[in-house]
Amino acid sequence: MKLALALILAPAFAAADPRVEAALDDDILPGFAALTQATQALADAQTCDVADAWNTAAAAWVAVSHLRFGPSEADNRAFALAFWPDPRGATPSALTALLGEDAPPIADASIAGRGFYAMEFLLFDPAFAGEAGRCDLIAGLADDANASAQAIENEWQNHYGDLMRETGNGTYRDDTEALQELYKSLTTGLDFTTAMRLGRPLGTFDRPRATRAEMRRSGRSLANVSVSLASLQSLAVILGGDSLSADIQARFKVADDQIEAIANLDGGPDLSIVSTPAGRIKVEALQQRIAEIRVFLAETLGPDLGVIEGFNAMDGD
Repeated sequence: MKLALALILAPAFAAADPRVEAALDDDILPGFAALTQATQALADAQTCDVADAWNTAAAAWVAVSHLRFGPSEADNRAFALAFWPDPRGATPSALTALLGEDAPPIADASIAGRGFYAMEFLLFDPAFAGEAGRCDLIAGLADDANASAQAIENEWQNHYGDLMRETGNGTYRDDTEALQELYKSLTTGLDFTTAMRLGRPLGTFDRPRATRAEMRRSGRSLANVSVSLASLQSLAVILGGDSLSADIQARFKVADDQIEAIANLDGGPDLSIVSTPAGRIKVEALQQRIAEIRVFLAETLGPDLGVIEGFNAMDGD
């Protein structure tokens, strides 16, 4: 009798929505663990010839870059890892300041001089090839990036993940709010790729802006689109469940095929292909395929999660 009464009076803790659990365990936590591991390898390098390690770490960041909430948002960690776009071209001058005699500690420096984009200048831009102190600064930026990555992962592992699993707190009132946060990061990631990763180098027909492509110096521009879409597809499939999984994968496959077609062309990897009419058409086609994914999610997955968007399917990109 006492046991039965105890069971009746015990608080009932509902398990988190399985989609939240899967997003955390299969996508978010492994993604940030990979970022920590990659930045640690970059920081542990004993030489400034770290292009391969940088590429791995940069890809690890792109894979989680859409998760710009919670631990990534705190203390400007995401900006410390990735200050882009840089509309005023502040990164070169910020790096020059860090290479000077009165350089501030990296953690106190301009955000434009920190993270993967600043390191790309040091590793791939001929203007910095012979700068005194370059190797030391690369090492310092790698340590700084690793510190930011570790802070983000630790907070996800030890605090923020629990807020999403056990809702009813000051951050998420219920599972619906947690799912909506994940959906927002998914759609924001798609929007960022169409508007920034592709839209910036596309510019206008009369004035393409190939030099505005993300990580063009290292030739990662198209690869970043591919990495981001793979990660976004993973999250979309988790949120969509069995009912939407096949349709989601089919739409991402169309975009992947377009990426492959561009990658095999001269000027494809750094998106300088936008400078020719024929190349521009191919990049615009990729942009449109991603926009179509975005519309599909807004019309199917969004309402399922309680998100009703003012999104017009006729808007195109």
